[in-house]
Amino acid sequence: MLAIFTALHFLVDGICAAAMAAYAVQEPSLAPIVFYFSLYNAVAFGTQWLTGWLFDKNENRIRYAFLFVLVTLGLGTQAALGIKAQTLLLGIGNSVFHVAAGSLVLRRYTTYKELGIFVSSGAVGLALGLNCIVGPYPFLFACAMLCAVATKRLWRMEIPEAGDSVSPEPVNGNVPTVPLCRLTGICLILLLGCIVLRGFGSGGAASPYVMLFPCVFAAGKALGGIVCDRAGYRKTILFIFLLSFVALQLSGLVASVLLVLAFNMTMPLTLRLVHWCKPRYPGMMFGLAAGCLLPGVFYKGFSVPPHGMAVLQFLCLAAAGWLLRKSLVKTDC
Repeated sequence: MLAIFTALHFLVDGICAAAMAAYAVQEPSLAPIVFYFSLYNAVAFGTQWLTGWLFDKNENRIRYAFLFVLVTLGLGTQAALGIKAQTLLLGIGNSVFHVAAGSLVLRRYTTYKELGIFVSSGAVGLALGLNCIVGPYPFLFACAMLCAVATKRLWRMEIPEAGDSVSPEPVNGNVPTVPLCRLTGICLILLLGCIVLRGFGSGGAASPYVMLFPCVFAAGKALGGIVCDRAGYRKTILFIFLLSFVALQLSGLVASVLLVLAFNMTMPLTLRLVHWCKPRYPGMMFGLAAGCLLPGVFYKGFSVPPHGMAVLQFLCLAAAGWLLRKSLVKTDC
């Protein structure tokens, strides 16, 4: 299922981007383009926490999610409906897909690499669609086939229940179940703050390169999860910090590539630990993490210096990891 979800992530983001781009190239005025792209982002990212909460309340709703996604995205590609209806349909379909698939990945796996692989493909599909390299209908055709396969498999399998707790760093395959403490509230704020920072800092140097940086985004997300599973959480955040430091000593394209790679390596880490803070609500926590990217989408005038972001991300991730480990030994929560 992970391969199907990863491919669907590529296709869903590609459909939405291509459909919005098809409208943009026909629109002579900039103002409505900005408005509808903003509306799409607000719906696609801002509603994921609510969609996730609805799935968490009844996980059997996920069985219908991918057919719903196919219908909404299919209608969203139809220009005859008008750009407002298209924008809402695409945003809703995107929201439902991300939460349904993300929730299943969080429920099914306890390690980091699966999350990194799942989230990695979206940036590539987004770039292909936004730059009109691939139109919406090739994406939609492939998406229809995979949605049918995913739905068929979901009806044949039992959806994993959301557990009481998932360890941020399982030892020998054993996942300890412990009561969560008030410390996790502070941890959640730190992790969401880290995601907000990443939203402000990502993609700044990508404009001259149509496909290079989206591929770097994808590689960074997948690499972050793989390295964390192999080396452990503490060594991974130290490696990310050192990689950022090396990048800041360089200049030009190589420096930008390394910096973007390092920043994107944090994504599977934050997704897994955010879920760990509220393990009974995988969909809502996945959506909440996604929604924290919105400030970076809407407030383009604000930016964080790369060296400041490297330090702040490291401090947030280190403090969050320490708090979660401390909560493992507390029983008076």
